[in-house]
Amino acid sequence: MKRTAALFLLAACSGLPADPKPGVVSLAVTSPKPGAEIADTTITVTGSVATTNPDYGKLRASVNGTAVDLSGDGAFTAQVPAVVGVNHLVVDASDGLSAPARQQLDVLWAPDWLPPATGTTTFAVPDALDLYLGQRFFDGRQLGTTLDMSTDPVVAHDLAAALELILWNIDLASLLSGGIHAGTGNSTLDINIPAATPAEITVDTVIAGPSELDLAIDLNGVFLSTTGQFTYGNRTLQLAGGISADMHASARMVLSVNSDGTIGVDVQDVTATVGPLVPAFTGPDADTLDGFIRVGNNDFRLLVENIIQQQLIPTFTNKIPPLLQQLLGATDKLLNNVSFTLDAKLGTPVMLTLNGAISALDVTPGPAFAESPGHITNRQTVTITTASAPIHSDSRGAIRVAATPVLPSTATTALGITLSQDFLNAVLHALWNSGLLEGNASVGGFSAGVSAKLAPVVIPVPDNTTCDVDGIRCDLLVQLGQIQVDLPDFNQSFAISATAGARVVVAGNTVSLSISQDPTVLVWETSAVPGRLSTDAVHDLVTKAVWPQLFGAIGNNLHITLPIPDLASLGLSQLSPNLANAQLQLDVQQRASVTAGYLGLNADVALQTPHP
Repeated sequence: MKRTAALFLLAACSGLPADPKPGVVSLAVTSPKPGAEIADTTITVTGSVATTNPDYGKLRASVNGTAVDLSGDGAFTAQVPAVVGVNHLVVDASDGLSAPARQQLDVLWAPDWLPPATGTTTFAVPDALDLYLGQRFFDGRQLGTTLDMSTDPVVAHDLAAALELILWNIDLASLLSGGIHAGTGNSTLDINIPAATPAEITVDTVIAGPSELDLAIDLNGVFLSTTGQFTYGNRTLQLAGGISADMHASARMVLSVNSDGTIGVDVQDVTATVGPLVPAFTGPDADTLDGFIRVGNNDFRLLVENIIQQQLIPTFTNKIPPLLQQLLGATDKLLNNVSFTLDAKLGTPVMLTLNGAISALDVTPGPAFAESPGHITNRQTVTITTASAPIHSDSRGAIRVAATPVLPSTATTALGITLSQDFLNAVLHALWNSGLLEGNASVGGFSAGVSAKLAPVVIPVPDNTTCDVDGIRCDLLVQLGQIQVDLPDFNQSFAISATAGARVVVAGNTVSLSISQDPTVLVWETSAVPGRLSTDAVHDLVTKAVWPQLFGAIGNNLHITLPIPDLASLGLSQLSPNLANAQLQLDVQQRASVTAGYLGLNADVALQTPHP
């Protein structure tokens, strides 16, 4: 009775008939189509509104809550600013009195697109993965400074310091096992060196040129204990005590990209020199032997210098270049023939293969503490393939969140890895285009046909968005839009849109992507005639079936292993028990940085051993 009275009052005030009859408001959205890929920076929404009783109320319409003007025949056009990723549009129509009409749809917008190879699901993503080795990784200290040996354990924070720590742990004398026999002219030297003790060890590593890395090793004040004898002419002198000397070694590592895409490391200009000898012999022949060393230009001094220069120094310097070769040579294997199979339990599983190849090796020289320190950057193109034929052949391709991506800053970092968001979106597009999200699902006892009209995408997290994974703020948002769900048992259809956070996780020397398994899900009905099944009843289809199968599998399988050298493989444990468990470790001190188009992860390195 109250509603009838209100209608009579409204009719009297508005000039409507005294006994108005409600009409049926209809809404038609003609563009964009659900699941469209939008190229313009604004989304043009067109449509029309009509009613079966034009005398009943006044027609009105809105797009995403903003009123739009209607022409005489009920047509409207609205411009909605596009944002990168999935754009959800809500169009409402009413006459203020009758039951309102609503249509919802998802479209995808990006400032640029990365198309797959024609007629395939394959992508070749340039700069998909960059490994940055800064001067701080090789040597973060001023030239000539040494590792702090006052702590226990001793910790080295760059490669040069790690080499110093390795040398401190090596028993240098043990490298010359057995006695050494040398001769020249009428002179012979039979010598044993039971101990070699350096006073100071300094290793300097500098990115020296457009393709070069220079290594310098100084062992200063090495005291060599000696036993044995020196024979010249008819006289034999007994060796006791020892001799001190500075030992120097250097090498140049020339880097290149081989024809097969691997990194070549050529060791050149290897030198081994000995500084002035300081005698400290003992025993009855000490003065004579000391005199030979001080005066010089004699067979005894020459033989001693040759033993140090040609035998002792190379025994440890030969261990160092292979360490650097292993490090740099492994950087071309970050994503090398990585394959895994994903199954969303909807239809056919999809096997994805990733292959990385070096597209550029950038070597920029510069000292450690310069405004722009040197670095070596391995830039990789990653090819993404599946064995499936494309089912969305008219797609523009994978979204690029920025037409001109911005690399994260790595100017002061030791080791950095940057992962292109283009790469992640190309992986998701390849899976979608291979039919991973097409098929049938069973949830709660009823069957549903599922078809994702848009590729899943990852986008940076907007500043005003609250998002965390395991209590830590997200690095990315993962979006899945316009999933069509048909329920033949109920003669109904729905559409679903879902969003969840993702975070870059580092465990040891492995980088992976952790995707939240608790997405925010929006469901709306698309049936021509609404049915009895509510949107709440199909909410679990994504949260319990599609999402965990798809994004849980991606997070579990997409791993990048950083090329940290395995010191044990170089046989260093055979040189000293202290090196048996020595390993270079990553020390990630901050969460990933996100720029327009990239994820950046910075880390320091550390080598720890007991005090020698």
